Amino acid sequence: MIYMVEHTFARPDWEADWHAWYQGNVRVLLSVPGIHTAQRFRVPDTTPPRFMALYTVDSGEVFESTAYKNAGGGGTNSQRFRPAYQVWVRNLFEEISQAPEVPMSGCLVVYDREAPDASLAGVAFAWGRSVGLHRTTPWRGLGVTTPEHAARIAGCAGVTVYAPMTVQHGKND
Repeated sequence: MIYMVEHTFARPDWEADWHAWYQGNVRVLLSVPGIHTAQRFRVPDTTPPRFMALYTVDSGEVFESTAYKNAGGGGTNSQRFRPAYQVWVRNLFEEISQAPEVPMSGCLVVYDREAPDASLAGVAFAWGRSVGLHRTTPWRGLGVTTPEHAARIAGCAGVTVYAPMTVQHGKND
């Protein structure tokens, strides 16, 4: 199952502190049973900047667990940064068992649709059905491609291209 957190961050003067905090928070969340991988991304050249964190989780029950709540999940650890969030969206998708590992030299293509769609040539998508939290799209495709190919499809309807900010972290990092 995939858990995605998307932010639009509107306080450039806080951004460095937020990134430092977020890196530490990723390690905390990876200590929670049922959370297996985490990787952070940014949409290139956006103002204000748009960020996304992508996690592999066992199920939506992780977010109800005492371990998750004690780790500050659900936004309690990020309270001090809330004034900078213009957007804070959380989605949970089933039918994708593992988040794709996006190399630092690649791009993650996120494709929001009413139903799975294979119309974007050159990207193999894993499709997840929205099942929890904000449910901002019925289906989301996740695909990995090169920056050159991502630039060619970035303007397509429903497509967001993300550049990795970190490698994919796992429990053993």
